[in-house]
Amino acid sequence: MNYDVKKLDNSVVEITLKLEGAEVAGYKKEVLAKLAKQVEVPGFRKGHAPASAIEAQFDGVIKEEMTEKVLHTNYETIITEAGLKPVNYIMPKSVNLDGDKYEAVFTVDVYPEFTLGNYKGLEAEKETYTLTDDAVEAEIAAMLERGAKLEDADADYKAEMGDTIDLGFEGFVDGEAFEGGKADSHTLKLGSKMFIDTFEEKLVGYTTGQEGEIEVNFPAEYHAENLAGKPATFKVKINAIKKNSTPELNEEFAKEQGFESVEDLRAKKSEEIKAREEARIANEYRGKLLQQVGEGTEVAVPASMIEREVKARISEMEQQLTQQGMNMDMYLQMSGMTLEKMSEQIEPMAVNKIKMDMVLDAIAKAEGIEISDEELVTKMEDVAKMYGMDTAKLEEELTKAGNLNAFKENVKIDSVMQKTVDFVVASAK
Repeated sequence: MNYDVKKLDNSVVEITLKLEGAEVAGYKKEVLAKLAKQVEVPGFRKGHAPASAIEAQFDGVIKEEMTEKVLHTNYETIITEAGLKPVNYIMPKSVNLDGDKYEAVFTVDVYPEFTLGNYKGLEAEKETYTLTDDAVEAEIAAMLERGAKLEDADADYKAEMGDTIDLGFEGFVDGEAFEGGKADSHTLKLGSKMFIDTFEEKLVGYTTGQEGEIEVNFPAEYHAENLAGKPATFKVKINAIKKNSTPELNEEFAKEQGFESVEDLRAKKSEEIKAREEARIANEYRGKLLQQVGEGTEVAVPASMIEREVKARISEMEQQLTQQGMNMDMYLQMSGMTLEKMSEQIEPMAVNKIKMDMVLDAIAKAEGIEISDEELVTKMEDVAKMYGMDTAKLEEELTKAGNLNAFKENVKIDSVMQKTVDFVVASAK
């Protein structure tokens, strides 16, 4: 076996593998013996066709079967000898079988090689936070708003942005009703931007029981091609209007929220605001330092890693939508988005995350940053508490699921990453 490894752009490696003579004959003999038992060749009984007839009839299949065997036998040797770290499946690019000569070209995405930039002694501005009375009042106002309850509006009340309405509607394009564009009762908060174009704004001023027509336009990149970019008419009827009734700030409200008094509410909210803002400042400061680390290191992120990260983020979003009683199709329809457009928007964030993970991993290795067995025990205890159980119970459940070791490894990786970030921050000027 002879092979050649060539580095291409974006951390792609091209492997050219050549075999000849007895090696090729051996692989071909195995494949032909296997095919002889499986295939039917016109003019011959199954299992009795000569090798020459099988070879003439199934040239493409022979190449595929040989390639699979060649890879199974030689791939580990090649990547070990060449020092490659594949991050995706190997992909055949071309295969040529000519008599006793075999040549195949494969490509595979590999973990990128890069040189770390500077990550010590970095400088970044760090905000200083001062708590103000206005901040406390704004926090309490938001708290009161969250405590608001929906109440039926008076019969002559005109809907405003922020109100919640029960809406019946039917949509028409070119005078024809379209699929998915009708509902007898749909709850909608005006201003939520759940509907296309200016649909929600045009419902402002409607009263309970009022019917009307609303003219809007579907986005040019709407996921349903038959509707994209087209004007639409919606016949609407307001079944009910509910508006927020905001509570007053008094002792009763404070106690309902778990505080001893209004004074206690103000004091604890002040502490909460200060802690939150200081945490925000610390996060922003870390972010500035890490941005410098990332910008100082060139990394060619493999396309397959980007694709996996994008899919993972979309999957997380699908789970969140499910928890909210929605699905991805509903979200795409209401937002006028497409999966392709969503993937394009997510990709830059995915690239940055992958790159930063690689850079932090490299720093950890360079500085010998690890997590001890004792630290892992503590981390597992923290994770268990998050799930409302003790460590033993958590490990029991993970063992049943067959992923205890993988879970612990992920906890170790996350912990090392955090320690590495802390190291970068502690090393800053």
